[in-house]
Amino acid sequence: MRFAPQKKPCHPERSEGSVVVGCADLLRRFSRTVIATLREIFDESAYARFLQSNRLACSPQSFAAFTREQQLAKARRPKCC
Repeated sequence: MRFAPQKKPCHPERSEGSVVVGCADLLRRFSRTVIATLREIFDESAYARFLQSNRLACSPQSFAAFTREQQLAKARRPKCC
């Protein structure tokens, strides 16, 4: 008598209830991407990089230095039209 071979799951680390876990992980990664994008848009990431590269603490003085640097960089860029 022959028995039919059992199918092995494609992803053995996932179980029956892992669909919810997979969706939660996907949502978590999506939200991290959205937050990172917003931080780039509103210069929070650039400010963090500025603080790290200049070894400064977050303060009004360091933010003023950051904005001055940003304005100088913007003024040096050639205008299109």
